[in-house]
Amino acid sequence: MTGKLIDRLVAAGVFLYALVVYIATMAETTPFWDSGEFIAISNGLQVSHPPGAPFYMLVGRLFAMFAPLFGGLSPEPVAFAVNLVSVVCSALTVLLTHLVIVRLVRVWAGHPDTWSPVQRIATNLGGVVGALTFAVTDSFWFNAVEAEVYAMSMLFTALVVWLALVWRDATRAEEAALVARGEHPFGLHADRYLVAIAYLFGLAIGVHLLNVLTLFFLALIVYFQKVDRPEATTGERVKGLAITAAVSIAAFLVVYPGVVQTLPTLAGASGAPALFLVAVVAILVAAVVWTQRRGLPVANLAALTITLVVLGYSSYGLIFIRSAADPPIDENDPETTEAIVSYLKREQYGSTPLLTGASYDNRTGAISTREKTFPRRHSSAPQHLGVYADYPSDAAFFWQYQVGHMYWRYFMWQFVGKAADTQDAGWISGLGGRGDPPGLTPSEAAGRNVYFGLPLLLGLLGLAFHVQRDWRRALAVLALFLVTGLGIIVYLNQTPFQPRERDYSYVASFFAFSLWIGLGATGLVELTAEALEKKSAGLRRAVSLALGVVLFLAVPGWMLAENYDDHDRSGRRIATDFARNLLESTAPNAILFTNGDNDTFPLWYLQEVEGVRRDVRVVNLSLLNTPWYIRQLRDQWSRTAPPVPLSVSDADIDGLTPRGDDLPTGALAPRLFEEQDVALPVDPRIFSNETVAGRVDPGEVPDRMTWRLRGSPLGDGRSVLYTSDLAVLDILRSVAEDGWERPVYFASTVAPSSELGLQPYFQNEGLARRVVPIERGGSDPDGYVAPDVALDRLARFQYRGLNDPDVYLDQNARNMADGYRTRVASIAGGLAREGRGGEARALLDQVMEEVPASTVPASFGSLYTLAEAYRAIGDTERMAELLRQTEDAVLGDLAAARTPREQERAFQLVQFVQAAYLQGGAYDEAAAFTTRLAQALGDPRFERSADDLRREVEAAQLTAPPADAAEPAPPAGG
Repeated sequence: MTGKLIDRLVAAGVFLYALVVYIATMAETTPFWDSGEFIAISNGLQVSHPPGAPFYMLVGRLFAMFAPLFGGLSPEPVAFAVNLVSVVCSALTVLLTHLVIVRLVRVWAGHPDTWSPVQRIATNLGGVVGALTFAVTDSFWFNAVEAEVYAMSMLFTALVVWLALVWRDATRAEEAALVARGEHPFGLHADRYLVAIAYLFGLAIGVHLLNVLTLFFLALIVYFQKVDRPEATTGERVKGLAITAAVSIAAFLVVYPGVVQTLPTLAGASGAPALFLVAVVAILVAAVVWTQRRGLPVANLAALTITLVVLGYSSYGLIFIRSAADPPIDENDPETTEAIVSYLKREQYGSTPLLTGASYDNRTGAISTREKTFPRRHSSAPQHLGVYADYPSDAAFFWQYQVGHMYWRYFMWQFVGKAADTQDAGWISGLGGRGDPPGLTPSEAAGRNVYFGLPLLLGLLGLAFHVQRDWRRALAVLALFLVTGLGIIVYLNQTPFQPRERDYSYVASFFAFSLWIGLGATGLVELTAEALEKKSAGLRRAVSLALGVVLFLAVPGWMLAENYDDHDRSGRRIATDFARNLLESTAPNAILFTNGDNDTFPLWYLQEVEGVRRDVRVVNLSLLNTPWYIRQLRDQWSRTAPPVPLSVSDADIDGLTPRGDDLPTGALAPRLFEEQDVALPVDPRIFSNETVAGRVDPGEVPDRMTWRLRGSPLGDGRSVLYTSDLAVLDILRSVAEDGWERPVYFASTVAPSSELGLQPYFQNEGLARRVVPIERGGSDPDGYVAPDVALDRLARFQYRGLNDPDVYLDQNARNMADGYRTRVASIAGGLAREGRGGEARALLDQVMEEVPASTVPASFGSLYTLAEAYRAIGDTERMAELLRQTEDAVLGDLAAARTPREQERAFQLVQFVQAAYLQGGAYDEAAAFTTRLAQALGDPRFERSADDLRREVEAAQLTAPPADAAEPAPPAGG
């Protein structure tokens, strides 16, 4: 077997290994977060959130066309097909990682034709260990098995790095041949690789902008090949590197924001965008032709690369063509030149200061009006200001939070170990033992992975080995590592309380470090072979192979075993089921207000791809702050769902887009607000609708629905009504004036602050609460339970895989699943109050079976609500059992409380538990709880006997007014 064949077989094995791992663990349906949106827009060629991903969308559409082939592999073949895009891209990325490591070794080892058997083992082993380690790192594997842009973006990154090294080798060979013939090495044929890289940059912009950061790696590769000389002095080399950095920054700015943002802006400002773009193309083509004919190879290469970037970038034409067709998903509605520029600039998400701007002042406790250099604490949100106060300076916040918490922690997840899959989890090494906390569910235990720091040590060894053997390429890899890690941190300037972990943004940095892991494996084999130089060749080969097996098992092999269970998405149906259950919780032709990504994108996916409940108009409250979305809702149908009734004018909507220093104006402009009563008309005929059940006498229906409207707290005792709040009010007013014919719902995931104080008018219908314009009493924030309606809705629910211990559920999935308990328990309590205890028990027993605590940990809120529901049906034994499960969490919160606010909240939970025990007559359990409480606080005054508690409750009932006779006394010791 020839050496070349061995190299190819090893590379093919790396690709197949990764492909099999990813296919075995890929998501079979839509996951949470952005995947539902990407599957939907790919299947229907629609417009995703800015700045869009047209090239990804085209590839996704191509895969979706073959969805019928996957019908036997997934109940949702389109989702499976689009998820498969990431699988294939990631497997190819792993292959390229192997090839990059091999290319890096070739710098000092020479051409493969000259390798000894031990060199071939060392080189291929390094490629295998580095590539397969990267394949099973936490963040890359997460991206590899779901429909997202990051897997394809990483493929482009790896492809550019590999082509840069291929260009370097081809250039060296071509230059040597030309010099040998006495010819000048300019205008090399090898430069075609640079032209290909430019085209890849253009295409990659249509996926994600992160790929453009590889320019800095490419610049160093070009510098060391074309400019640097072995005899150069240190000063000359420092100067050359500084110039290279300046040129690479300039090239980066030409691509972004030059081509990406400035070109469309100039096109819009020209007044004739189409003519302007034709002129740009003509100028570029002319530049290519002129420089070619004039024999100017450097200028010709520059003209070609810019032309190819623009050509690749032209995939964005798809976004604007499809937007003009007004598809149901048409984010930002980028049809006009102004809207296109706004879309590409991501103006919807606002901007953050980079090098200068306002920042937090520790002296005043507010954002300073004076500009600072390198502002890191820039957000004026009240919750952020409280965190900023904990840091003495912007520099401290940058290093401790933005670098330490939002990058270094993620880096250690990949190469040392991960403490848990929960938000803000730290890293662990496992050197002191795994230390798994007791009582974890299989999913919670799966999210705890330890690698004993071996990948980190091997990578650091590889870095040292790389510097010793080839410091020039080591510097290029270091530049890639820093710019895709620390550079992104500087650019993003993140605020506290991110809604999810952001590790997926730094995968290119982890890729760079994985190259050193591979070189570390190569270095160990080479050093071992050198130590055995006087031994036989057969012994050296045998020892090299044995060492390779050990390294493979200790690093990528061990990481595969540790990470497999918490990266296996097979069997998980929670996102699809939750979305379907939410849609099925609504009446026909409903308007459904949702909160964010996880209760919106899966709904879009179901409606657009699976055709489920297209009559429901989903209204995302976050997007409802934008003028384009309000206009779409008012003017456009979405499949069979008619436009949303809105009375606002075009002038009101246009006024939301400020010009220069102007503030938003019009009826929907955000405003400071003092609470006040709001009234809407009521049509009694609404209660003749069978979906609005309940014992309501038509004579009892008021002619007005009146409630106290409170704005969102802004700090300093002030409140604000945001555009979304005002739009919701306008929708409700329009619906009321139309006789309440259009059902209006809030998803159970919507925050109370976005519900405008409407809770007394809610009717609980599962995962959605309907606004019914009559207050029917009760303190349940989920609203009144109309028994027949609620039972009809819950009968359609699906809970697939939630009771299967082999199905991994991450923290987000566990939280969403835990919400089922609260919703069902709330309805069961309502049924019990209506005298339908048997049906309430059946619901409770079903949810306890379908969503057991053995697979989905129960929160305090769900356990407490379940306990209250079991008390309502008279099952005090089950009530006490559930309350006992809350005690550890409550006492733990009390022990961990440090501030007065935390202590107050912890004591409130203590009172809730104690009151529930007493309401259910569980005096022995309540007494045992007071004993635990007294021990936890070190204060025996909190302890009560069962008889003491019974007497206190009886005394309180005797002295309480009759209307309050059913209410429990305050918990003892509170």
